[in-house]
Amino acid sequence: MDRGFRIGFLGIAGAMFIFIAVFAWAAYDMAMDARVYQYSNHKAKKQYPVTLQVKVIKDLRPEQEKVQRDDEHPYTFDSLWSGLVDEMLAKVLEREFSESGLVTSVDLKNEQAGHVLLIELNSFHGRWAPAPKSFRPIYDIYGNTEFSARLVSRKADRTLFKKSYVGKSKSQASQFRNKYGFCAIEAGKAFREAAVKLMADVEIALSGGKVSEY
Repeated sequence: MDRGFRIGFLGIAGAMFIFIAVFAWAAYDMAMDARVYQYSNHKAKKQYPVTLQVKVIKDLRPEQEKVQRDDEHPYTFDSLWSGLVDEMLAKVLEREFSESGLVTSVDLKNEQAGHVLLIELNSFHGRWAPAPKSFRPIYDIYGNTEFSARLVSRKADRTLFKKSYVGKSKSQASQFRNKYGFCAIEAGKAFREAAVKLMADVEIALSGGKVSEY
């Protein structure tokens, strides 16, 4: 009886461990987890004596990117991320700009910073779809990011530029693998592509140049 009890207890404990491990892996964090987001290593040509605040001021994503509606929902959704999506993406941009060496300091909360980058998020997701005309059990995995950014000089009280950015990515994965994990990775790749374009434009604007509308 004791032996059976111990076996049963170990079985339950093992199941709980697996559940906890899977749950922990499902809480993705782009800002901190290198498995999900690889920072771009984008380097500015020079550093400007500028303090910068990054603010995501609007989250305009469609509902299908925020809420899981059924077990076969093809999109990433907010509960897969470890925190609020807008805060997570702001942290990613904060680190990207810091590591680029473009400005002297970047802060998400510094309302006294000389410049502020205002972000409106229109789309951010990973999704999957069966690969067409494939004889293998695989998914096409897509990443998509769309946001608009406005760089404002607080000292001059003027907008230096306003522009929309898009990032896209695609890969393939076996249908037997963790499709949400791969979707999170592709979402990160798409965001990185858009972030690099944004950093290049901020550098142009700070140098006194005109940012292209396209």
